[in-house]
Amino acid sequence: MQGAIIGLTGDAESPLLPAFKAAGHKLTCLCGDAPALKAAGRLLPEAVRYGDLETLLSKAEKLDFVLVSGAPERRFRAALRALENRLHVICETPFCFSTSDFETLRTEAARNGLTLAALQPWERSSAWLALEKIFTGGLLGRLRWAETQLFLPGPAPAGGITAAAGWQAFSMLLGAVRLPPSALAARLTPAPEPGAAPCDETAAFQVHFGGADGVVHLFSGSHAPGARVAAAGEKGRLELDGDLLRLDIKGVPPETVKLRDSLAAGGNRPEWLAEELRDFARETERKLPPGSGLRNARYCVKLLKNAYYSAAVRSAAVPL
Repeated sequence: MQGAIIGLTGDAESPLLPAFKAAGHKLTCLCGDAPALKAAGRLLPEAVRYGDLETLLSKAEKLDFVLVSGAPERRFRAALRALENRLHVICETPFCFSTSDFETLRTEAARNGLTLAALQPWERSSAWLALEKIFTGGLLGRLRWAETQLFLPGPAPAGGITAAAGWQAFSMLLGAVRLPPSALAARLTPAPEPGAAPCDETAAFQVHFGGADGVVHLFSGSHAPGARVAAAGEKGRLELDGDLLRLDIKGVPPETVKLRDSLAAGGNRPEWLAEELRDFARETERKLPPGSGLRNARYCVKLLKNAYYSAAVRSAAVPL
């Protein structure tokens, strides 16, 4: 398949570039800010570079799909314009902040017989695959509680840490509990000012499910990237801290397992991104069921939307 990256910013030596090649796709054109395009030109001189989305959509030929990157608040419009131009779309997350926008994208994709997918590369890590096997196998019994934590080094990203890391944290929580969320309470620090863009450096969320409770914490300014997942059920509990998985299961001696990698790498592994792109291609070819690339996406959007609403009303619990 021939594709384009929309919204290339910052470090052009992004893992997206080698991921395209590893997935067997041809990256034919790029759209983004001038410094990133200049740097990308040295790495990928054969790719045509465009300064804006509309020029790319009007001039690029023989494109099959686009990968939407860039600032989170710009991804919805870019994805919609690509779908309107009959291109398959895979987006970095988050790509929208309201369920109405999410349904607009899904409707446009369905109307044109196109695939819309969310890029969730952390699910390709050995750490997440180990957790998924435990949750799917019911090793903990009926889950009663789960927690996810993400630590980001350096200052909070533009737009706040909730926009930068909330989707991944919520997606992991949903993947653990496997129940629809019923209510959410959020605290963002600093709290968002009315009419101003969020700039939260830390965030805490309580998510209620039918019969289970979830907690999410997001931190910027950490000395190093980190990720932690904990869960407890009727038959046992687990804790994943970096690449160490601790298990305490009824009738079995507690054990600690060292895994190959950590969830903290997020989307920075080209091999994880390549796997996402391969499955995206399979869905466009109807080798995977429609919607396979949107796992938990609607709930993630719903939780993000209501997180900001809860924070705006003094962290009140918001029914979902």
